[in-house]
Amino acid sequence: MSRFLLEVLLFVPSALYTGYLLFIALVIQNVMNKLDEATFQRFLNLLEKTATKSPYAIFVGLVPFLGMFPYFIFYGFTNWFYTGGLVVFFIASVISKAINLPLYKKIFELDSTATVELNTERKKLKNANYLRAVIQLTSLVLMIIGLL
Repeated sequence: MSRFLLEVLLFVPSALYTGYLLFIALVIQNVMNKLDEATFQRFLNLLEKTATKSPYAIFVGLVPFLGMFPYFIFYGFTNWFYTGGLVVFFIASVISKAINLPLYKKIFELDSTATVELNTERKKLKNANYLRAVIQLTSLVLMIIGLL
């Protein structure tokens, strides 16, 4: 397999994952912002359960992560931008897990009548989703530059 082909095979799911995260940050988050607190809590619970079991989300999130190891073994770190994109992809994954998972847990544990606390956590989730999407988009841009 050529280096370029492997780069494209890793790029495609990364681009799909970026689109997925942008959709969550820009569309789903806006829907969640318009829901009352109790509905927001129920919706986020359903969204989290569905997304963590989605074959699509799992596939497009894991392929670039798992594929970067053979890429580095076979081709090293000579394509700086592409390598940077893969590293930022990994960093985005770690940051999103470190920030979003505790937010989900706190939101799920709150009483649905705790409107002030739920709104505070909703704002934190909004910022975390934007950050996650921006970091993932940065990864994609670096990969595109590396492909050129």
